Amino acid sequence: MVAYSDLIFELSQKHGIDYRLIVAIAQQESNLCKKTPPDCNNCWGYGIHSKGTLCFDSYEMALESYAAYLKEEYFDKGYRTPEEIMKKYAPYSDSWAFGVRQFLGDIEKK
Repeated sequence: MVAYSDLIFELSQKHGIDYRLIVAIAQQESNLCKKTPPDCNNCWGYGIHSKGTLCFDSYEMALESYAAYLKEEYFDKGYRTPEEIMKKYAPYSDSWAFGVRQFLGDIEKK
């Protein structure tokens, strides 16, 4: 994700999202893109479910789509903290928000 840090920051500013959240969710969902569907460029578990898998031709396309998705489906609807986001994003998990929060803290320390 380091190679995309400028784009992540730019998109976070454009959509009013903490850049760390984009990275922390990727860490929680895929260990920073290490565990993803083959040839998918989707590090966020976004659009990956029993009905199919949302894939992108590039990480740039995925980041553009994901940042807009976070804004429209979460921030614009009042879901802003990891705990609030988890209610919709990972409703069957009891630890998703804890993991995201931990990764947010790890990023802040660097």
